[in-house]
Amino acid sequence: MEIKLHANATTTPRVRRYLQQSDKSDRELAKELGISVTTVRRWRNREQTGDRHTTPNVVHKVMRLEQVALVNALRDTLYAPLDELLFMVNEGLGIPISRATLNRYLRPAHQRKKAAPQGKKALRAGAVPNMLTLHYRRLSMTMDDGGDHHLLWAREPLSGWCHARVYSGISLPLVENWLQETLSRCPADIQCLETEWVKWLEIDAPGMNVSRLPQAVASTVTFTEALRTLVPAATEPDALVQQLSVLWNTGKTQKKLGESTPQGFLNAYAAASKPR
Repeated sequence: MEIKLHANATTTPRVRRYLQQSDKSDRELAKELGISVTTVRRWRNREQTGDRHTTPNVVHKVMRLEQVALVNALRDTLYAPLDELLFMVNEGLGIPISRATLNRYLRPAHQRKKAAPQGKKALRAGAVPNMLTLHYRRLSMTMDDGGDHHLLWAREPLSGWCHARVYSGISLPLVENWLQETLSRCPADIQCLETEWVKWLEIDAPGMNVSRLPQAVASTVTFTEALRTLVPAATEPDALVQQLSVLWNTGKTQKKLGESTPQGFLNAYAAASKPR
């Protein structure tokens, strides 16, 4: 019978079985067979004697159309570079794809809105992290996810810090409470707000300079499949966006932020700005 071994294999299935059945010490077996102690221990800790497959159990080469739209929307929201976006897709959404696969599905650069300077570069240009941009989308979801929901998110442009919530209902008092929650969580000293031209962001913010951004082209995002089908890591919509916010703010350092997370970048700026 033909036996196929890995190209760099130093043992055969018969030798591996001998290792598993022997009562000798690892060092004695290594000296006897002329192999390393590591090889001895590897095969003694396994039940099988054949080489393991080197390919992944699940290979994701194709994404659903709604997953592609979701990933591109996440990138447009966070202005995330490829490596940071890959981290969010793998760890936050639970979609295990490779960097090359993800890059293949991203919208071409000329179709995306260019982000303003961020991080250390923006600070050197004289920018100050004192503003939040506020956004709203209606989520038309399947009945499995409870039907329509409402997404609110805020972003500090200099660091990319974000805070998002999803609600099953919407009202101006709820939006104002969400804004107070956002301001209490944000490490920056916020003085200005930029809001989209939508009804639910016509909020009163005493003591702050409030300006308006153009309304988004698509204020409603439609899901034709259940969220759990598209996002393996999904529990329910609000828990998912809160998890993504925390992961983005604290989960991975970024080069443009001086090898800091968005949360760490704002905390460092606040500490450096305190009078001594």
